Amino acid sequence: MFADHVRIFVSAGAGGDGASSFRREAHVPRGGPDGGDGGRGGDVVLTADAGMTTLSDFLHRRHVRAKPGGSGAGRKATGRNGGAVTLPVPPGTVIRTADVEGVPGEWLGELITPGSRLVVARGGRGGRGNVHFATATNRAPTHAEKGDAGEERWLELELKLIADIGLVGAPNAGKSTLLAALTAATPRVGDYPFTTTEPNLGVIEFDDERRAVIADLPGLIEGASEGHGLGHAFLRHVERTRVLVGVVDGAAPDPVAAWQAVEVELREHDPALLDRPLTVIVTKQDLAAARQHWPQVRAALRAAGHQPLAVSAHDGAGIEELRHALADALAEADRRLAAAPAEPSMRVHRFDPLEEGWEVVAEGDALRVRGRRIETSAARTDFENDESRERFQRMLERLGIDAELRRQGAGAGTLVRIGKAELEWSEES
Repeated sequence: MFADHVRIFVSAGAGGDGASSFRREAHVPRGGPDGGDGGRGGDVVLTADAGMTTLSDFLHRRHVRAKPGGSGAGRKATGRNGGAVTLPVPPGTVIRTADVEGVPGEWLGELITPGSRLVVARGGRGGRGNVHFATATNRAPTHAEKGDAGEERWLELELKLIADIGLVGAPNAGKSTLLAALTAATPRVGDYPFTTTEPNLGVIEFDDERRAVIADLPGLIEGASEGHGLGHAFLRHVERTRVLVGVVDGAAPDPVAAWQAVEVELREHDPALLDRPLTVIVTKQDLAAARQHWPQVRAALRAAGHQPLAVSAHDGAGIEELRHALADALAEADRRLAAAPAEPSMRVHRFDPLEEGWEVVAEGDALRVRGRRIETSAARTDFENDESRERFQRMLERLGIDAELRRQGAGAGTLVRIGKAELEWSEES
């Protein structure tokens, strides 16, 4: 089954907890703290694999989890790092976060070149052991940090096949037969519409050094850009092609009208598609009806600005001329690419006012403190440890959060949420 759009859940490993430990050798009086740090959680990484052409591997693997980091130990021993999970995907895969409650997902990146990698979920940082918290006034700290949670998110993976040449046309126009004549591919061929239900790829050889990948896409019917027929699901693959070949059924009742309908659907999907080098060919010239229509079809297509070629994939007529035309079209595409201005590589980072700051908002019968820094500190705090809890309270006071909570009515028994932590306010706070 050809799969070009999947939704998966990725979860990076959590960082290991730091250790609270002390040296206890008989010959080392007042040995002090020696708790080591937790290991880092494993990442989830996507990598482009040239041997893959679909996303079908993810149809039965919707949840991917990396391993957590190990906890620290005494003698300043650091916990092991969690193993990363590397997922191969086809070149041409676009990665976005999934839509959430109608809010569009965020574009994360795309993998074009085989071997390129993208970290889609980062493992959590390991917590620091108590050895880091010794001071001149507190030589025996029991406080150690908990590890950070790993990132987790739903992702949308969308494959846009990378091909040099795309064959587009109405159903049963002869695209698959043409692909078989130009390459060593063996697509399914039949004398009925929608024989091609998924893209087929082949490699055309121009000479010993030049070759190109051709994609045969399912036929387009009127309304394809709005979801009609089979071809609408594969219009995204046309976006990756450098050259288009318009395949017109020369034996159709009205070949020109059939091609004009295809042009409309391409324009509706993306107007820029028709600005690419386009070679229009009229197929099935081995049939008497196609040969009879050819003079009128050629004149009409020339009037529309095309220079059509007549070909027959069955007897080879016009195939060699088509090869030369495709080589010229690819050279023209290369010239346009070289002349085009380079796209800026800089990505704009939108400033988040809560990146370093904080705010307190009402949440039902509770109060919620929001802000990256304070939420991270809460996640790293072991609230079962008196020293850790007191340390966190001092941070609330230092940042002014304590005063703001009191101003908004926090009293004995008030529930305060910070990240995933739920704390009950007391008058001693």
